[in-house]
Amino acid sequence: MIEIKNIDFSYYEREVFKNFSLKLEDGKFYTLLGKNGSGKSTLVKLLLGIVKVKSGEILVDGKNLTDNLYEVRKNIGMVFQNPDEQIVSERIDEELAFSMENYGYSSMEMRERIEEVLQEINLLEKRDLRISQLSGGEKQRLCIGSALMLKPKVLVLDEGTAMLDEKNRENIMELLKRLRDRGVTILLISHHLDELKYVDEVIYLKNGELWQGDRDKFLKEIITGSLGESLELPPNFYIAREIFRRKGIDISKNLFSSEEVAEHLWRLSLKK
Repeated sequence: MIEIKNIDFSYYEREVFKNFSLKLEDGKFYTLLGKNGSGKSTLVKLLLGIVKVKSGEILVDGKNLTDNLYEVRKNIGMVFQNPDEQIVSERIDEELAFSMENYGYSSMEMRERIEEVLQEINLLEKRDLRISQLSGGEKQRLCIGSALMLKPKVLVLDEGTAMLDEKNRENIMELLKRLRDRGVTILLISHHLDELKYVDEVIYLKNGELWQGDRDKFLKEIITGSLGESLELPPNFYIAREIFRRKGIDISKNLFSSEEVAEHLWRLSLKK
C-alpha cells in the first residue's frame, strides 16, 4: 500500500499540495486525471523521490520513502510518455537487464527474469531484433517490461499511452489489466477518458482538491453532476451528458458501448 499523509509541496511561491492525503491499495488499477498544472506529474515525482515533500510523509508498505529510498524504489516501476526518451540500449535483452545490473543481480537471475518478462509483454519472438526495428507500441511494451524486471508492487505510467494509436493503446491497457490481476498496483496518468473502462478507481485533481472513488461513481458524476465541466469528453460521454440534461436519462453505465449510446439516441428520436 502507498499512503500519502498530509503533505505540503510548493514550487518556489506556487503551492501545489497543501495538507494532501491519498491511499493506493494493493492490486488495484487507478487512473489519475486532471488538467495540466493540477499536480499529476508532481505527484509522480514525489512518489519516485525525485522531489521531496516540505512536510508530511509518503509511506510504501509502511516504510518512509525519504528514509528508505533505495529499497522502496525497487517496488515502484516507472513508464514515461515517450519510449524513445526512456530506452537506453540498442538491444532488447540489454534494455531489460539494465535495472537488474544496477542492483547487482547475477547473470543467471537476469536471464531467467528476461525470459519471464518477454513472455509477459509478448515480445519473446522479437528478442533478437534491434530496438530500432520495433513499432511504437512494441517499444512501449518494452518500457513496461523494463519497469517490471525488479518485480515492483506498483507500476506508474505518466501518460504512458499518449503517443499510441487506438489499437496499441488497447493492447497496453489489456497488458495493464493482466498485471493488475497478478496483484500489481497500477497508477495510470491519462487524458483518455475512454480508458476508464479498464480501471477500478479514479483519482481526480482539480484546483488542489482531490476526488477519489469508484470508477462507476466517477462516470455518474461526469454525466449527471458537474465533474465533466472541466474535462475534455469523448463523443460518447458528451452525448450521454446531453441526454441526461435534456431528458433526465442516465446512461453512464453504457458509456463505453457506441452501440448502446446510439440505441438511446434512436429511442429518443422516436419520441419526438
